[in-house]
Amino acid sequence: MISKTLHIFIISTILLLIEGCSIRIPTVSDVIYNKKNVIAKKRKERLLIKRFVEYWHYRQNGDFKNSWKYELPYQKYVISYKKYKALISNTPAKKTVLEKIIYLEPNLAIIIRKIYKNKNSSFMRKDKWIYVKDNWYHKFYQTIFPPETKEEAEFQ
Repeated sequence: MISKTLHIFIISTILLLIEGCSIRIPTVSDVIYNKKNVIAKKRKERLLIKRFVEYWHYRQNGDFKNSWKYELPYQKYVISYKKYKALISNTPAKKTVLEKIIYLEPNLAIIIRKIYKNKNSSFMRKDKWIYVKDNWYHKFYQTIFPPETKEEAEFQ
C-alpha cells in the first residue's frame, strides 16, 4: 500500500509535468520571440506567447479569417469582419520578433514587437493583449483619425 504522502507526491509531480508541457509554442520562421528577454515560466505566460506567434503569423500571411479569431470577443460586435479586413494595414513583414512582455495587470499585457520589412529595415510597435475566460486576445486598435500622441501611434 502506498503511503498518503507518497501518493500526494506522485500526483503533484504528474500535475506539475502536465502543467509544464501543456502549452507548446508553435515554430514558424516569420514570427519568433526573443528567448533572452522573454522568459515564460507559467502556463498563462506561455499561452500569451503562443497566441502572439499564431496571431501575427496569420496576420502577416494575409490569413485574416484566422487572425480575426484572436481579436477581443467584444470587438467583433463593434467591428465586423468585413470592416476589420478593410482596416488592417497590409504592411508586408518578413519577420516579427516578440521583444518584451510588460504585465500592467495580471490580465493585461503590453507586447513590444520588432518588425522587419527586410534585412536593413525594422521598426518597433506595441500590442495590447487581454486575458478573458482562460485565453489571451489581441486588442485591435485602429482609427480613421491620425494618432494624437506618441503612445497612441505605437499601437497602430
